Amino acid sequence: MSIRAAALSDRSRAALTPGIQYFLGIEYNNLEKLCNICGLQSRYNPHTTPEAHREFLQTYQSIFIQPTTVLPMIPELIVNRHYKKSSIAESVSDGHGHMKKLLDRKAMEYIPVHFQKKIKILIKILKKLPFHRSHSERLNTYKILRLFPAVNSQFTDEELKQLSDQIMMESWVKGSTVYGDLAFYMILKGYARPHTMVGDKHKVEYHDFWYEKSPELLTCGDGFGTLSTNSHQKSNNNILSVTTEERCEIIKISRGQYEHVKMDLMLRDQSVKEELIQACPFYQQWPKLSVNKLVELIKWKNFPENHVIVKEGEISSFAGYIKSGYCYIFKDIEILKKLSLGKMQSVVKHIIMGKLQEKESFGEISIILKKPFTCSIISATKVELGVISAADLQGLDSVNKILLQQTAQPILGNLTQEEVNNRYISLEKKKEWQQFKQTVINQTISYKGIRPGFGKWKHDWNKKDRPKGKATQSF
Repeated sequence: MSIRAAALSDRSRAALTPGIQYFLGIEYNNLEKLCNICGLQSRYNPHTTPEAHREFLQTYQSIFIQPTTVLPMIPELIVNRHYKKSSIAESVSDGHGHMKKLLDRKAMEYIPVHFQKKIKILIKILKKLPFHRSHSERLNTYKILRLFPAVNSQFTDEELKQLSDQIMMESWVKGSTVYGDLAFYMILKGYARPHTMVGDKHKVEYHDFWYEKSPELLTCGDGFGTLSTNSHQKSNNNILSVTTEERCEIIKISRGQYEHVKMDLMLRDQSVKEELIQACPFYQQWPKLSVNKLVELIKWKNFPENHVIVKEGEISSFAGYIKSGYCYIFKDIEILKKLSLGKMQSVVKHIIMGKLQEKESFGEISIILKKPFTCSIISATKVELGVISAADLQGLDSVNKILLQQTAQPILGNLTQEEVNNRYISLEKKKEWQQFKQTVINQTISYKGIRPGFGKWKHDWNKKDRPKGKATQSF
């Protein structure tokens, strides 16, 4: 070694601070995986998801190549042992175990790392019986299952929430045949080969960023089977069956579970609609048979804030029953506004005449009698309505129509123009009084030029008062 090289090595050695671990370089393969985490902020994604942020922080240290610590050599101990030769069966089983690990690694190769972790968590949860799972485990089951497109195409969000509490997982050994004519299956781990042709209704959906494989094999995330009732046929051509190529972990949702969940959700929705109608003041004395007729026609609909639900002068297209939120009732009035140079101009203003709260209804009389609305209804918050269309309401029998005319009342039906004018005058007087009070308060506070935030009102209490110049000695 030359003198210059020795000096440089000593200088670099001295520059290292003791107690701090330095890295030797960058592992670019891990850096590429870190940059390809799904959910990070980019020009296509303005926000980073919490899962992607957590995955980024956990794998960040893996991009640095750390120096290997050299431990002192351990002296070799010579011990006489009698080794038993392994049999042929044991060597064959070891070979099968090695091949199984390679297949599992290949099956998960094209799935992102963060999704692999979710699948492992899901398998761990589903190994427990449903009544042994905690509330957080059931919630995790629902959140992870919602990420699979095969599940989202089969079930609605409410159905999946109910099914996640009772979903089961089955383990199938290699060479088993799984018939999907009475249940829906989704593979979580392993490979399977379909026997029959996959129809358009049960076509498997693939994600390019999960895996790239031949569609002949079904693997993690693929679903098969049916939950429809018209598959009870003797022909084997309509039965979708698969054969497992290795040991598979498969989620099973039977037709009985699905029908039970659908019936439960339907009965719950029906009871909510019935309570909503009976809570409205016009329908509290209605018989149950007539209420059930309206329950069968109700559909849910959401409206955003500041949305014009019904416009003044138009016949309502539906009858609405407010489940959540509230609406303002507006009335148009024409006034004269004074302009410059003494000119007057006619202006239309909107006046708030009242509110429609929860458990109130509107639009029945407008549809039955075909009368236009005398006011406008605008949502003040996000509103969820139970809606009956005008065609369905007109299709009711004559008894229920007469019952609606006798009980329901039009909104602002008996309001006169003089009452609207008086309402406008009272609102304008209230507005002028508020402005006068605010002017007097501002003048009082600003008396003799004192204003909040300026002059004597402004003082930074965090700064310490320092004496200007040199301090004089005290006697």
